[in-house]
Amino acid sequence: MELTVLGYWAPYPRAGEACAGYLLRTASSRVLLDCGHSVFSILQKYQDFRELDAVIISHFHPDHYVDLYALRHAIRGAIFQGRRLTPLRLLIPAQPEAVFRYWNDTEEFAVEAISDATQVGDIHFRFFPSVHSMPGFYIQAEDPLGRRLVYSADTDYVEGKLSIAERANLFLVEASILEKDRAYARKALHLTAREAGQWAAQCQVDKLVLTHFWPEYDLRDIAGEAQAEFNGNMELAREGLTVTV
Repeated sequence: MELTVLGYWAPYPRAGEACAGYLLRTASSRVLLDCGHSVFSILQKYQDFRELDAVIISHFHPDHYVDLYALRHAIRGAIFQGRRLTPLRLLIPAQPEAVFRYWNDTEEFAVEAISDATQVGDIHFRFFPSVHSMPGFYIQAEDPLGRRLVYSADTDYVEGKLSIAERANLFLVEASILEKDRAYARKALHLTAREAGQWAAQCQVDKLVLTHFWPEYDLRDIAGEAQAEFNGNMELAREGLTVTV
């Protein structure tokens, strides 16, 4: 199983880049995790969107889902041209209800409300309610070899939730805020870079990929604060970064 980073900024991207979007692939499955600002444009550099098996949206903040609108038009065109035969499977939170209803009424997507678990091709997904200002989910993905990716999406630092990443082979975790802005992190229910490192260290993950950066920060500061807590294998997300889980 392989993860490719498409976008990693929040809540808006730097010029020419994208917000949250991650392409998860095995030999037989292709899944897009989140689809924030500009992700659809970047996706096309790495994957034919007509061949996606599913899209999973962690929560309905725009920087995680708004490019579904572009993808919807693209899928409509592909079906019209006969280049895709079926609607694209779309797994989304059931809340907010009005947003769920909007997507559920589309013809281009085969919509499912996220529940405890599901299978997409040869990837098994499990979902756990997150702690954020919008209803959402932590996502675990496991391949047939038992290799496991954990994606934090957006979340506050909550001791009772940390075990979901226990001994993950790859932990993709938000590192949105620097310690100097910790008060804002608590208000907005986001992680600091230091907390991301603490979480990874406590769960003894094999590899840590930090993501979801505020564009005005110097990313060297993000890396430094996380490395103060986690001395293992760590990288900062960047477009095109591809990691074998």
